[in-house]
Amino acid sequence: MYHLLRDTRLPTTPQIPGATWDYGVDLDWLKSMRNAWLNEYDWRVVERRMNTLNHFKVTIEGIDLHYLHHQSDREGAIPVILTHGWPGLHRPCPFAHPSDNQIIIGSFWEFHNIIPYLTSPPSSSDPAFHVVIPSLPGFTFSSPPPRKDWRMKDNARILNTLMITILGYSSYMAQGGDWGSLVTTILGTHEFAACKLINLNMTVSRPPPLSMLGLGLSLFLPTSLRMWLFSKIYSEDERRDFSRSWDFLKTGMGYYLQHLTRPFTIGYAIGDSPLGVLAWLGEKYYEHIDPDIYVQPSIKEDILTTVTLYYLTNSFATSAIPYKENASQFSEPPIVISKPYGLSRFPYDIFVMPVSWIRSAHRGWPWSKEGSECVFVRRHEHGGHFPGLEVPEDLANDLRAMAEQNRGLFE
Repeated sequence: MYHLLRDTRLPTTPQIPGATWDYGVDLDWLKSMRNAWLNEYDWRVVERRMNTLNHFKVTIEGIDLHYLHHQSDREGAIPVILTHGWPGLHRPCPFAHPSDNQIIIGSFWEFHNIIPYLTSPPSSSDPAFHVVIPSLPGFTFSSPPPRKDWRMKDNARILNTLMITILGYSSYMAQGGDWGSLVTTILGTHEFAACKLINLNMTVSRPPPLSMLGLGLSLFLPTSLRMWLFSKIYSEDERRDFSRSWDFLKTGMGYYLQHLTRPFTIGYAIGDSPLGVLAWLGEKYYEHIDPDIYVQPSIKEDILTTVTLYYLTNSFATSAIPYKENASQFSEPPIVISKPYGLSRFPYDIFVMPVSWIRSAHRGWPWSKEGSECVFVRRHEHGGHFPGLEVPEDLANDLRAMAEQNRGLFE
């Protein structure tokens, strides 16, 4: 890998003067990250840190499922399962230094900082958690999906089996973002009775029928009138959310369309190049992490750790599979959430829809009232698409607040 990275050809100057992130990954950034990867990053240090986590593996429905399991020593701790999605998951690293006592089998690295906040809260009166962090099929040490058309509802089913059959928990809480948001939403349906409470970040929902009609009609209004109308309907924060979501739809969807239609073409093409993986994944981290947090040295190391794992395990292609297999989900009726749920909202997430839209969609489309209620909403000042990595304490506080408000569900 070192020689491939060192010998990769890059232009000496930008191909177009003044072209930076608006044309894709920035050349100066890419050169800087390559230099850090070659001369500053120490894989062995990260490897030893990963080996301090509690790794397990079990076979469910023919899938070798890898997961982390950290139990709290606090009485009455609540089980919680945390999931996310691309590019925050990794395949295993099937090699380790012979002197290591424990062979490293990979890590759901995005959540490694949040574990102590959940298992050992600052106050003895705060809810504590037994933390389970699975690697979805095709990621980390979990084997790829066993068949075509393996969808997130299948992942929800085997994760529920992990919690109640393998680990023996009679009830649990779930949290998710990205693809994990969809898995967690499914766990919040009637089918999975043991899941009692869910928390979501990055929730994608369609507008209610009247809002959709109004948005369509507003396109025929002069811009100034449309903006004035929106100011009377939506808050300043919601309008800012709309702007960010719209920018992503206009300029950030290229990777999504490629994964959606031809995941193995891009997967095989990029997977053989460490710099290619860095460019493809690094762009997403740069765009979707809070810029005030992005400058922290630990973030650079975490990005390089993710890219190292993707490259060394040749797992880039399988990481794109969920986009193709779950494409139809977004044309189906919204999922009716039957459990109490909460929303953690971070200003630099990809999609941050109005709470009213989310509540309307998940109670039953379009006018049904059969779904559960949103019992918790918290908007944070910092954080982006990867809150478990960026602001782990804030996300842990949200889970504790929800658990405290709903203790009766776990008694």
